[in-house]
Amino acid sequence: MHKNVLILSEAFGSGHTKAAEALAEGVSLQEPLIQTQIIEIGKMLHPVKSEFILRTYKQIIASCPYVWKKIYHHLTKQNDTVPHWLQFTIYQLVHRNIETVLEQIKPDLVICTHYFSSSSLSRLKKMGYPVSLCTVITDFHAHRVWAQPEVDLYIVANDEVCGQLVQMGIPKHRISVSGIPVTSKFWMKRSKQEARRKLNLKNMPTVLVMGGGLGLGGIGHLVHWLMKWKEIIQIIICTGHNDSLRISFERDKHLRHPHIVTVGFVDNIDELLDAADVLITKPGGLTSFEALSKGVPMLIYQPIPGHEEYNCNYLVQNQLAIRINNRQETDRWIEKLLFFPEAFERLSQNIEQFQQKIDPQAGVKAVIDLLTQ
Repeated sequence: MHKNVLILSEAFGSGHTKAAEALAEGVSLQEPLIQTQIIEIGKMLHPVKSEFILRTYKQIIASCPYVWKKIYHHLTKQNDTVPHWLQFTIYQLVHRNIETVLEQIKPDLVICTHYFSSSSLSRLKKMGYPVSLCTVITDFHAHRVWAQPEVDLYIVANDEVCGQLVQMGIPKHRISVSGIPVTSKFWMKRSKQEARRKLNLKNMPTVLVMGGGLGLGGIGHLVHWLMKWKEIIQIIICTGHNDSLRISFERDKHLRHPHIVTVGFVDNIDELLDAADVLITKPGGLTSFEALSKGVPMLIYQPIPGHEEYNCNYLVQNQLAIRINNRQETDRWIEKLLFFPEAFERLSQNIEQFQQKIDPQAGVKAVIDLLTQ
């Protein structure tokens, strides 16, 4: 089947593009004749504005998180699906002239992994532009800005997101519950000993600390709290694209220890998860789903207000993760890891049951079915 699929992402963190890469891999494996192309469309069309939006977003959630929370919840209360003024603003800011890209590539299907691009493509469809549209929701919750009647297919994480979209007026037959797309290497698991040997790590209790692609989530606090345990646990710190944080850790003489490893943005998170006994992280959708796919217990710290709070609530309420709020709670769970590892057994069992409910190929099959209609 010779088809051309364009996958649009945005350069806000790394999760949306990673989801795009996972879908592209799945489609290519299932139907090698289908051509896929991934574009971080806002960055390509209007790089200065895109970078300004990202910088502003980071400043708000770092300095005034309550402001972002208020904006997020205000938009949740809208009675419409996507406010028309918001669609227009997104298009004008980051997607003006996107039609030129579509005319050049002439895709048979456009897949969007961020609500910005989904919004702009829905706006074009509403105005009569002929395009088949699939949207991937990369969280465990559907905010109203994702709900657009012009979308032909939604790929979602769980039944809860499906139900939320149905309540917003999206027909159930347009929704595929198949999990957040992750590449096939996250569904393959190697032993901790093998992974540690490959990464030149010590074979000892290992804690992986992450803050997503942007290196957020209070990593500095977590690392400071974990220092007291450095003689008996191994600490892997992943700062993502936050180079200033990585450099500050590398220069900190207190972190120069054989049991402490600091890395920036890496492409082997799957191997780091294989090596880890527990992950401490903010609950980004992609990171959380990658950990669930690998079966690694999660301790959640400092979720970003809004979408990550909803992710956190879902994971904690379904006993797929534990939320920690301070040093004392962190110490308590490290003690359990070292001396009472059975405390994580219920979590691991729930994660295994979650894995059994997910068909990682279902989303790819739904995309291919849409292409053949």
